[in-house]
Amino acid sequence: MTTVESRPNPGPSAARQITERQRVSPVDHRSLAKAVEAAVQAVDSSTLTAVAPVDAGLALQPKALLALLAFSYARQIYASLDIETSLRGDSNFRLLCREQFPDARILRRFRRENRKALHTCLTAALRFLAEQKVAQGLVTHVNEAHVTEEANRRVIMAMFTDSSAASKDQTRDTPVDLCYLFANRRLRTH
Repeated sequence: MTTVESRPNPGPSAARQITERQRVSPVDHRSLAKAVEAAVQAVDSSTLTAVAPVDAGLALQPKALLALLAFSYARQIYASLDIETSLRGDSNFRLLCREQFPDARILRRFRRENRKALHTCLTAALRFLAEQKVAQGLVTHVNEAHVTEEANRRVIMAMFTDSSAASKDQTRDTPVDLCYLFANRRLRTH
């Protein structure tokens, strides 16, 4: 991840200290979740586009979907189908949401309809991760331009991953018009 600037190459003992600090304080996903939650709470609900009925379950509400996608992308989980599968496999989540949770199609639609808010929350999550690296002494400072670029790259990566999976899963029949053209060995001009 290129969201931060690295320090000059430390000596062998400094490198050993950094490695020890990494083992002692790895990125805590609960802390990342709190950072995402704070970013989502700062978003004005009226700016979000709902992709499910108002009376849909808790997990289908705009802020819940925003938090879910920002957290997933911050953890480098991009495919909507992977996120859906993870939710289906979590029995506690299923109980909490009364078996109403987003499928891949809803996740893709939410991303498309709320890209600006998603980018804002993902940027906050990545800034948090970069600040963790500063606190661990792995880097000297957070480069805001890199954080913003990385958030944009991750949203694009999610879109690409989903479109790639969709095109691989779809079987495409040759359109009837093309079959007719090849059968008659003529090409129509438009």
